[in-house]
Amino acid sequence: LQTLTLFVVAGELHSYSEVCEALSTLEVALGFLAMTGGEPHMQLSCYLEEVLQMGNQMAQHILKALSMCCLKHCVALWQLLTSLKSESMLRLKRDPFLEVSEKYKQALGEDEHRLLTGFFSKSSADTFLLEMHEFLVLVLNKPNAPETYRPDWLKDTLVSYMERKDMDIPPDVEELFPEEICLSHYVEAWKFIVLFKQERTQ
Repeated sequence: LQTLTLFVVAGELHSYSEVCEALSTLEVALGFLAMTGGEPHMQLSCYLEEVLQMGNQMAQHILKALSMCCLKHCVALWQLLTSLKSESMLRLKRDPFLEVSEKYKQALGEDEHRLLTGFFSKSSADTFLLEMHEFLVLVLNKPNAPETYRPDWLKDTLVSYMERKDMDIPPDVEELFPEEICLSHYVEAWKFIVLFKQERTQ
């Protein structure tokens, strides 16, 4: 999904409940697509209305937000909506990462704050933030994650995760992301970057 589309979709969903509704609708669609497949270029809203007959169960503005995407964008949209859900929970002072091991939740010091601020002042945070969040919810929230992903790793772990998905790693991530930030700081680093991004866009 293009970054502009991500911003527009995010802008259509104003509250935690709307994000959750859009996400649960998308997950229904993904479940059916996994079983039956679909035409990649079909508009997601058409699929929901015509194939799944869900049009009358959804708020119109949520349908409108989802109409900006085709079926081939569903996974990217899931990535966006799960991240928006976590960001909304942060704003509501709720913890989106209760199941993540404490080993990945160490507080950041002033040096780490400075390094992260420097990195995200120079680079486009959005795609990388989404990848960070996906890795957090799909990988690090598993009970045995610390056995596989040592808390003193980070950058190489995330880069190799993105490479396994055949993604192009943004050059500024490889060159500029601070080596000093470890997996032990992962949750707090993600939260800090989200808050930094929110302040920058206000």
